[in-house]
Amino acid sequence: MMEELRAGIPMVFGDVTIVPIERSSLQCGAGVLGCWLSGFKEPIAVILSDAAGVRAFDMEAAEIPLASLVRKIPNLRAPVAK
Repeated sequence: MMEELRAGIPMVFGDVTIVPIERSSLQCGAGVLGCWLSGFKEPIAVILSDAAGVRAFDMEAAEIPLASLVRKIPNLRAPVAK
């Protein structure tokens, strides 16, 4: 199984940037009758960058520490830099 967290494509609306954070998973296997492959991608958070600063929110709209996402996701600093 391969699973990763990553930043999605940033959306820019004037001075506001929204970066979706997504989890994707890919699984494969083989057996007597053949092989299979399955996967999914789901949103887990969004990063909001505006005049008030850079903040992160989970999917229930609760603010979460941005530092926790930066630690878990390689190359996240570039999309959220002001």
